[in-house]
Amino acid sequence: MLIVFFTAVSIHAQSTEDKVKFSKTISRLHFEKDETKKAENLLWTANYCLDRPGNYKKDLDSAALLNRQSLKISKQLNLKSNIAQSMLLDGKIAKERGNATLAGKLKQKALDYAIAQDLKKDMAEAYTSIGLDYDGSNLERNTGDLLKAASLYRELGSFKEEAETFTNLSIIYNSAYQPATSIKYASQAIKIKKSIKENNFFSEYTMLALNLRIQGKYNTALSYALAAEKIIDKASDKQWQTVLINLIGTIYSELKYHDKSVEYYKKAITLAKENKDVEGVTSITINTVRGLYSRGKYNEALEILNNGAKYSPNDYCNIEYPSLYILLYCELKKYEKAKPYFEQLLKCSEQQNNNHLAVEKMYYAMIHYLLKTGQAQKAYTYIDELKKLSVVNDDLYNRSQLERTHFEVDSANGNFKDAIQHLKNFKRLNDSIFNINSSKQYADLQLKYETEKKDENIKLLTHKNELQEVKIKTEKVIRYIFIGSLIVLCIILGLLYSRYCMKRKTNAILEAKQEEINTQNRKLQRLVDEKEWLVKEIHHRVKNNLQIVISLLNTQSAYLDNDDALEAIQNSQHRMHAMSLIHQKLYQTDNLSSINMSWYIKELAEYLKDSFDDDDKIKFKLKLSEIELDVAQAVPLGLILNEAISNAIKYAFPEHKGIINILFEEKDEHYLLRIEDNGIGLPENFESNESDSLGMNLMMGLAEQLDGTFSIESDKGVIITINFIKRETTL
Repeated sequence: MLIVFFTAVSIHAQSTEDKVKFSKTISRLHFEKDETKKAENLLWTANYCLDRPGNYKKDLDSAALLNRQSLKISKQLNLKSNIAQSMLLDGKIAKERGNATLAGKLKQKALDYAIAQDLKKDMAEAYTSIGLDYDGSNLERNTGDLLKAASLYRELGSFKEEAETFTNLSIIYNSAYQPATSIKYASQAIKIKKSIKENNFFSEYTMLALNLRIQGKYNTALSYALAAEKIIDKASDKQWQTVLINLIGTIYSELKYHDKSVEYYKKAITLAKENKDVEGVTSITINTVRGLYSRGKYNEALEILNNGAKYSPNDYCNIEYPSLYILLYCELKKYEKAKPYFEQLLKCSEQQNNNHLAVEKMYYAMIHYLLKTGQAQKAYTYIDELKKLSVVNDDLYNRSQLERTHFEVDSANGNFKDAIQHLKNFKRLNDSIFNINSSKQYADLQLKYETEKKDENIKLLTHKNELQEVKIKTEKVIRYIFIGSLIVLCIILGLLYSRYCMKRKTNAILEAKQEEINTQNRKLQRLVDEKEWLVKEIHHRVKNNLQIVISLLNTQSAYLDNDDALEAIQNSQHRMHAMSLIHQKLYQTDNLSSINMSWYIKELAEYLKDSFDDDDKIKFKLKLSEIELDVAQAVPLGLILNEAISNAIKYAFPEHKGIINILFEEKDEHYLLRIEDNGIGLPENFESNESDSLGMNLMMGLAEQLDGTFSIESDKGVIITINFIKRETTL
């Protein structure tokens, strides 16, 4: 028996083209002049990061950062649709982070904005996203949102999106145990797709098969499932394919075609493992073991169950595996090995479990153990529980299984009159499922499906035969051409000899020209070497000039008595030294285009510590990645470091020792610089935007020059954070 609990989602496979587009878009964002297009590209890349396979924090952080940048531009340009989409994306990101409450509020806020601006497409997308957050608690609200989305899509003429919305409604109603309503919406989705010439129905066919099987309509269910299998093979959708193959195996199992059942179950396990679908592997392993158990292959079933146990949830009351172990060990007459699992189920049966089918299987396994170990009288307790569950799982298969088990329990207890009546009921229900005509229909249905496959194979073989005939004819033509070619070759050889003599003369001329080219190349190489020397000389002289200016300022400070003027000169000296370090590094190394920031930050920190900290009361803790930046980014970053470290040393620790932490690392497509101290912090009501401090304004301006973000906060000290994107290094 199978039940599939779906969560309605829209799966967006990321193609190779999308990956290439993402790389190109990211590299061009900084140079994009059209602000509207830049906002759209930022939004697209944010969605791409969110939709990447897996749930990685770095992808969510990148999506959030890109989305904030897009929203900022969109608000400046009043791009209403972009604003609505960014607001909705914030909700999706919160959902992926596991904050369902915040996600709901953000999505509702996006919907309210779209309604206020009369953005129907964005309204539909917001309704869809809210409706898909179905957790089983409020079916009416979620389906109501999806119906509103479907109505808007129809009004906009977006019929494909309307069909997908109905498919999601079908999935939700299936998970809510309402097969009739689920069938209605799946059929509606198929009708719309047919009207727009869209022939990909595998998800809708799968939903129809799932629900029809629950209703006991196995003939029609198998027909739709096999039809979906043909479509899904071409579509190569592995997620849905696993569900479908498992479903077909289950239908065959319930029809007692156990060989076909196990064949499909094993195929489904392979697909689930390829997709790293742990829950799928567990579910299909259980179905496979039941199929082998029904065929009496207990040892093979036990081996598969043991192999699949490593994928099972680490939960004491995961009752499906213990139930199967009881059935198998009882059939193998290893009752002592079955006993611990029975005792485990006794404890778990006292707890609430909403998985009715798993609970039902648990009771059947416990009854089986009691019958096998001579405790048949105790089985009536679980017969009563199964009767209660039969009201929920009311289909022919479940009812027939209950009657058969009741017959076995009555027989074991000597209640032969009641046992005979239950046996009659079982036969009647079983015959209604497996009558002769129905069995023939299933066989005909399978024959039709296999015949269609054979027809396709015949067509393929015919095509191969035609290709073989063409190949033979081609080989004959090639043979004749080869003979003719030999004759022509003799003629050509004579011509080649005459050409050889001419070629020797030509080669002599070419060698002379090559020597001339080599001479020019050597001259060009000398020019390149001279250029590199000149660039190094320029950096050397710039560094020397900065040192001269620093010395002049130092001399000037000796004639000043004004403390503010002296501090201003000292600050200027430190800023010039920060720039001087960069030029010093450039002329000392062969790399003229970039600076090793790990080396630079260590040198700058050591210089500032020597300048201010005579008593060695301040410690530096550096966590620096090996990152290369070009001069255009290294200079403003160095000036920011100079201001932040100088302020921390001068103001953060008036009376006690302290620690300054500096972090510089690469995260995804951007860099993070954080300077943090454990000093006295900022004054109350401090606002960086309103500060008239030169240093603060300088840091904010330099952060903008880096096309990055600047933030400062006070929490047991001061934390300054700079986020920016790396530019391409140029010489």
